[in-house]
Amino acid sequence: MTRHKEKTKIKTDLIALGRLAHRLAKEGKYREAEAKYTLILKMHPDNVYALVGLGDLERKRRRFEEAIYYYQRSLEVEQDNKFALAGLGDAYRGLAEVDKALEAWSRYLSLNSDDYKVMTRVADGFRKKGDLEAARRYYFMALEKNPVDPYALIGLGDIFVREGNDEEALKFFERLIRISDDSIVALTYASDIYRRQRQYEKAMDYYERVLEIDPQNIFAWHGKADCLRAKKDYPSAIKAWQMALKYGMNPKIVTTRIGDVYMSLKDLEQAEANYKKALALGYDKYAYLGMAKIHTTRNHLDEALRIFSMLVEKEPNDSRIAAGFKGFVEKYPHLKKAVPGTEEMHIP
Repeated sequence: MTRHKEKTKIKTDLIALGRLAHRLAKEGKYREAEAKYTLILKMHPDNVYALVGLGDLERKRRRFEEAIYYYQRSLEVEQDNKFALAGLGDAYRGLAEVDKALEAWSRYLSLNSDDYKVMTRVADGFRKKGDLEAARRYYFMALEKNPVDPYALIGLGDIFVREGNDEEALKFFERLIRISDDSIVALTYASDIYRRQRQYEKAMDYYERVLEIDPQNIFAWHGKADCLRAKKDYPSAIKAWQMALKYGMNPKIVTTRIGDVYMSLKDLEQAEANYKKALALGYDKYAYLGMAKIHTTRNHLDEALRIFSMLVEKEPNDSRIAAGFKGFVEKYPHLKKAVPGTEEMHIP
């Protein structure tokens, strides 16, 4: 065999091995794919395709440092390899090294400026760093390339939520819901906004849609329960919180909320039982405030005063505690001076 034919055969073998390794990786057969990529490197140590392939395998296994090693080796051979740059950024993101991820992705975009998927990754990186203006700019760049990109729509919605602009945020969440009515993230964001706006029917409709997709979603059960409480459908609210508890919501939060509902129903026995369940799990100011209300209602003023004394000492600047104490001393003004520190305490 002539030297030329031998080189051609090796090249053909490398291409065939590379295709096989790629197919195995797509099928999730990582060990078999790794063996093929390693064989390619034995035949051709600087084969960029195999180096990037190994980097991708290690990244998918969440072995980010090993992935970075292969991507960097790839870039030593071919400094502008866009696949290595994109993978390198993703690997650094996996290690929470946002600045290094942004550097790699920015280099990638300088070579491939139309890739909206990487634009959203850059935007996500800036959002994580708190640079909302830069994040916004890249999300809008991504939407110019792909107006229905879900990550850009969610990212922009989240930015406007952080800025307190719920109406603008809803535009992006609702757009995504129209495109993809099974987007749990968009539905949850939108339902939370409607709940804050006291549009309880709209919020509950969206929570129900989340639960149709994910019946064990504790955030949707909690949100639904809160809406039901606001609508004074207390028995249904209790059932919804019990479902949230069943699927893993913090039991201290749930039992305190249920205690509050029983207070609204004027069922002091059940309210007390639930507050005590919450307090058995640790300190909770809301459960203690509930217990203070129960003792006040029963005219156990010494017990109520003891709770307020403890709360004021523990959290002297808390507005919720201050408001609770204000209501107490307005009814029993002679007890205000009995709680140390309340002379200087700001009571709204």
